Amino acid sequence: MDHDTARPALVSRPGTMSMSRAFATPTRSAAPGLGTSRPRRPQVSSAAASSSSSAATTAWLALERCTRGTEKGLRCTETQRATIEEAIAGLEALNPSVAPSDSEALEGVWEVTYSNAPPPSNGSLGPFKGTAYQDIDLAEGTYVNRLRAGKDDWLGARLRADWTRVDDTIWLVTFRDVTVSVLGFDLFTKSFTDTTRVWEHTYLDDDYRVVRAARTMEGLRREGARGRTAVAGDDDDCVFTMKRV
Repeated sequence: MDHDTARPALVSRPGTMSMSRAFATPTRSAAPGLGTSRPRRPQVSSAAASSSSSAATTAWLALERCTRGTEKGLRCTETQRATIEEAIAGLEALNPSVAPSDSEALEGVWEVTYSNAPPPSNGSLGPFKGTAYQDIDLAEGTYVNRLRAGKDDWLGARLRADWTRVDDTIWLVTFRDVTVSVLGFDLFTKSFTDTTRVWEHTYLDDDYRVVRAARTMEGLRREGARGRTAVAGDDDDCVFTMKRV
């Protein structure tokens, strides 16, 4: 679990575990100097959605084939990660959303289908493996990351967070607290102080999402870091593929 308190250094954008790295939230207005709040725009025009739907479905199925047998990235060689990264990049190239960080399509529950992040963001907590979810509530401007692990989901964790919209693809995420539960009963809660991440939405449609996350914009743009296992505490980007539940 990443308990650091360093805020990311935001820089001008050229043109996105610890438990805190992947578990994050939406904020209704932008922080001063980071962007201007305005009404959310539709995800994508119907014409664009229609023309890209078939290719995007094909690309997603190719990605699923690459991740098969990896337990959503928990059991994955570096060679496999490089191949999966290529498949993710192929899907990102078909992104139909003009402003994914501001889209109503974000609303709802998403299941993490693959990640290169360290535990527990990758769906494991200690020796226990499970499934990670993200619940986004646009009306409240919040989200909750949930992990359900162990037989019959007896072990759980949830992280609450807020976000500030920076531009059409970027969120600045601020973590509130994380709670670990056993058999449905909360065991303990840890609050965070000034713990933030930069998230980039690189693909979004009605059914699928790709998010890249890092401590800083520099880490987010470090191309050489992609396609490998992320290390807890480093600054490089992590990737998460998700499908709507």
